[in-house]
Amino acid sequence: MSPIRENSSTKGNRRQGGFGTLNLVLLAGSLALFVWGGLYVGKYGGRFDPDEFDEVPHPRAPKVVATSADPNAAVLKQGQKAYSLSCMACHQADGNGDEGKFIPPLAGSDWLLADGPARIIRITLHGLSGPIKVKDKDWGQGQMISQIKTADNPAGLPPEDLAAAISYARNSWGNKASIITADQVKAVIEETKDRSTPWTAEELLKIPVAVGAGGASTNALPSLEQLKAALKALPADQLDSVLKEVKK
Repeated sequence: MSPIRENSSTKGNRRQGGFGTLNLVLLAGSLALFVWGGLYVGKYGGRFDPDEFDEVPHPRAPKVVATSADPNAAVLKQGQKAYSLSCMACHQADGNGDEGKFIPPLAGSDWLLADGPARIIRITLHGLSGPIKVKDKDWGQGQMISQIKTADNPAGLPPEDLAAAISYARNSWGNKASIITADQVKAVIEETKDRSTPWTAEELLKIPVAVGAGGASTNALPSLEQLKAALKALPADQLDSVLKEVKK
């Protein structure tokens, strides 16, 4: 049998009609996908930042909110750096000290947060030796070395950094107290220029915590709260001795 042959006009019409319908379907589908894709990317595409779809997350910059500038921000930033260099190894980044090494905490320390800095400055200038009571707890026979920069201690801090470090500690880990100035540190340096040995808690408790305008310790009587703090800081045996003397 001979094969059925289509004439050229029928074959051309079939090809033209079928191909034209397929083109319309593909074109309509492509346009629909293009429109949907544009709407989706426009809504969820983020900033069109090259980092937006990076494998490593890049958080968006927070909105700038107008706030009042902290006048002590620069001092506290300087103090944080100084603290990390000279104090953090012992008192730790969280200010909780090291009980195993008899290093008392700075967080919540009544010595650090006293109304005036006369005692805490002395401790940082010359060190501390012997037992001390901090936050109602005895801290045994700890030792602290001088933190001030001198010819014998070139790794120490200059007065400006020492003041900033104390200020940072007095305003970190929940602490809140006044800023210590370099002038106050320098005044105590001058006042104690003949001192070369570490302080004891007993000696420090005899020194008023308040500091006058010139930086030197004042002779004003301590407040009731200061007196309570001083008594709490005494070792148990010394506290008993003081109370016996008071009762006489």
